[in-house]
Amino acid sequence: MATYFDMPPGYTDPDWYRGRTYSDWSSDTDGYSWDEYVEDGQDDWFGWKATQQQHWNMDMKAQPSYGQFGHHIDHTWHALDQAQDQAQRAQQDQGSRWETSAAMLGSLPSEPKEILVVNSTSSGSYESLCRDAKTADVVAFDAEWVPDFKYGSDNPISVLQLAFPASRRVYVLQLGRLGKRLPQEVQLMLVNPDVLKVGFAVNHKDAQKLMRTGIAVTQGSVVDVQLRSAESLGIAWGKEQSLSLRRAASELLGCELLKDKRCACSDWSCEQLTPEQVHYAALDAWVALRLYYLFQYPGS
Repeated sequence: MATYFDMPPGYTDPDWYRGRTYSDWSSDTDGYSWDEYVEDGQDDWFGWKATQQQHWNMDMKAQPSYGQFGHHIDHTWHALDQAQDQAQRAQQDQGSRWETSAAMLGSLPSEPKEILVVNSTSSGSYESLCRDAKTADVVAFDAEWVPDFKYGSDNPISVLQLAFPASRRVYVLQLGRLGKRLPQEVQLMLVNPDVLKVGFAVNHKDAQKLMRTGIAVTQGSVVDVQLRSAESLGIAWGKEQSLSLRRAASELLGCELLKDKRCACSDWSCEQLTPEQVHYAALDAWVALRLYYLFQYPGS
């Protein structure tokens, strides 16, 4: 997994950095620094069902006719055969979706391929984010803000994380350094009802903070995987909010998610995020994405 603190404009190839030295990077980016870390490593059923009244109607309206070779065609049974064929094709499509989901889950490692920090509109990370947002049909998200320690405090979101399955990238957006404005492509993605937005425990506090920050998200397209995770672990209804992402990751995905309280309660509005903050934030969105695909095929 590679972590980049901003990238030069024109970034298009993940291998662009090969052969470059730290001095090359420093001279090209006006003092930006970068680090790289390498670690080892429902749907609904669709079908067809004819009502008894539909059967009666077809029986009453069916008129005998003869085909090219003189055999009798029963319109009622012909219509039923067509409907059954459609149901079989729908079930095959359902199976294909399950296979696709299983393959996608298998292609998502325990950590993303790249974590890109986006804090400048002229950076390569910004350009890459816009490309991924324009083509996304599923995105996982999470948010961080300065802790509300004082009574009546309601701090807006400082960092927004977006994880994309196709590119296996997570973007960590520093909203303050972006002028508190998301790229247009990201704004359109978040309000597009055809793009599924996945998160863990995002239906409560995160939803309030999104409204507080002025980030519009079409609620009908949001899937909170905390409830499904709780059901899978046998947690009683009404107590699902007690389930932590760390426990869900450990018991459902078999991966250990380190959650440092000092990092969680750190200053997310600071000018330069630490590597620990970036890694912490990125994995929250990435694990939610993997949980979503885990629940997309039978047996999960």
